[in-house]
Amino acid sequence: MLTYEEALRLLADRPETTRTYQVPADLLERLSLDPAPDMRAMDEEETQELADYLEVSAAAIKGPLKVVDTQCAYCGRVVTFLDFVKTAVDGGQHDPVQLREVLTGHNGAWITIRGRDGGRPAHCARCGRTVAMRKKNGGGYSEYSSSSYAYA
Repeated sequence: MLTYEEALRLLADRPETTRTYQVPADLLERLSLDPAPDMRAMDEEETQELADYLEVSAAAIKGPLKVVDTQCAYCGRVVTFLDFVKTAVDGGQHDPVQLREVLTGHNGAWITIRGRDGGRPAHCARCGRTVAMRKKNGGGYSEYSSSSYAYA
C-alpha cells in the first residue's frame, strides 16, 4: 500500500510509467489533488449516467465526483467519469464489476499517478474518439477524482 510520503514523492518526481496504487482511505483527501479551476464537479445527471453503466444506484457512488473541465472536440460531449470508466473497460484494463467496487468504496481507495509516459488517454463515451485534454493551465493530461479514486 502506497504511503502519503511515497505519494508526495511520486507526484513531485513522476515515475517513468503511469501506475495505479492502493492507498489508505484518508490519503486522497490529504493530498488535495483537485487543481481548480481545471476541475469541475459532476452533476446529478452525469452521476446517474455513470451509475447506470456500472449497474449501481447513484447514491452508492462515493462522491463528490470531479473531472477535468473539457469536452470532446469531435462530438461536443462534456467529459465525465463515464468516459474514463468506459475507456478502461473497453480497453480491457478493468471490468465494470471491479470499477463499481472501487467507486462505491467497497474495494478501498486507489490513486493512479501519471508517469512521464504521458498517462492514459480517454475515449469519448459517445463517439469513441480520443479526447484531447486541454487544460486551462496548458497541460494535456486527464484528471478525475472521487472519495475512493483519483487520477493525478
